[in-house]
Amino acid sequence: MRHYTFLALLAVTLITIYAGVSLAIDNYNAPKFFSPPVIDGKLTEWSNVPGVFLTGSKTVTGQLDGKDVYNTWETLGVETWESDADLSATWRAAWDDGTFYFSALVKDDKHENKGSGDSIWNGDGVQFTIDPTNAKKDYGNYVYEYGYSLTTKPSVWRWSVNPASKGETSKYAIVRDDSAGTTIYEVAIPVGDIAPAQLAAGKVIGFSVIVNENDTSGGQGGWVGWGSHAIVYGKKADRTNNLTFVADVIGAVSPRGKIATLWGSIKN
Repeated sequence: MRHYTFLALLAVTLITIYAGVSLAIDNYNAPKFFSPPVIDGKLTEWSNVPGVFLTGSKTVTGQLDGKDVYNTWETLGVETWESDADLSATWRAAWDDGTFYFSALVKDDKHENKGSGDSIWNGDGVQFTIDPTNAKKDYGNYVYEYGYSLTTKPSVWRWSVNPASKGETSKYAIVRDDSAGTTIYEVAIPVGDIAPAQLAAGKVIGFSVIVNENDTSGGQGGWVGWGSHAIVYGKKADRTNNLTFVADVIGAVSPRGKIATLWGSIKN
C-alpha cells in the first residue's frame, strides 16, 4: 500500500512541476502580474507564469516526436543540435497596466557572442518580434523587433522601432551560469514603446521569439523558436503567432492573506 501511495505522490509531484510548461503552440495566454517583478535575472516571480518549451530533435523536423517534444531547431548548415543541454529554452510573457514582460531560461552548454550594436543577432542571444495590433502585415513602422544578448556586457538592440519612441527604455537583466550551462533573460518594456499595443485582458498582439545558437559557426548558426519565420529568412509579420493578454493575475493575495497563483481561482 505504501508503494502505491508513493507512486501516486510522485505522479502528482511530476504533474505539479511540469504543469506550467507546454509544448510549442500557436497561441500563448499571458497573465497579469499583480505586482511588478524585480528585473534581476532570478525569475523568482515567474514560477507560476505558463512557459513554452523550445527544443530540437535529432530524428524529427517540425513535428511532435515520440517523446511529445516539438522540434523547432533549424540550422544554417554548420551547427548541429545534440541535446536539450546543447540548446533549449523555456520562455514566458506577462503584463501589467504599463509594462510588457518577457523572460527566458536558456540551456546552452556554450555561450558566445562577439557582436555589438545591431550585430548582436549574430551569436548566442534572444530575439523577439511584437506586432502591436496583430495586423500581420508588413513590418513597416509598426512591427517591432528586439534583441538581447550577453556580449561583453548585457546588451539590447532594436532593429525595428516604434517611430514615437524617445529611445530604448526597457529594463533587462541577462545572467549567465557557465557551470550550469544556463542563461537567464528577463525584460520589461514600457507600453509606450510598443504602442499602439493595448495591455488589457482580451487584447492580442502578434509575437515570435528565437533563441540563437553559436557553438562552432562563429555567429548565428541555428536557432530554436516560436513563430521563427517572422524573424529569420526575411521579416514577415504574417508569420507571427498570437499572444493574448488574459485576466488571470499572478501573485494576487487572497482574503485569507495567502498568496494565490491565479486570482481567478480565489475570487469566488
